[in-house]
Amino acid sequence: MHTAKIDLTLTPTGRHLAFSKEMLEVAHIFRRVGGESGPWQRVAVNARSPYHDQDVFAPGTQLEYYVQHESQQGEREARSHLVGTTIQ
Repeated sequence: MHTAKIDLTLTPTGRHLAFSKEMLEVAHIFRRVGGESGPWQRVAVNARSPYHDQDVFAPGTQLEYYVQHESQQGEREARSHLVGTTIQ
């Protein structure tokens, strides 16, 4: 399994996630709220890059993301490193 690329950019309306994706790969985006104690939740299925997360959170909330790539048959092919931010 190789590592997928992911970049997080903060915008006035949310978080902009840009990630690598091969033509036939399926990309799912996962988010964790509140640091290591929070559960991972899939927030986008078969996402396209860039993905814009516009969910609103209270100041001080810690957010982390990763992208999981799968084949058309549902086999895991790659996973990105974690990217994160704290809401201002």
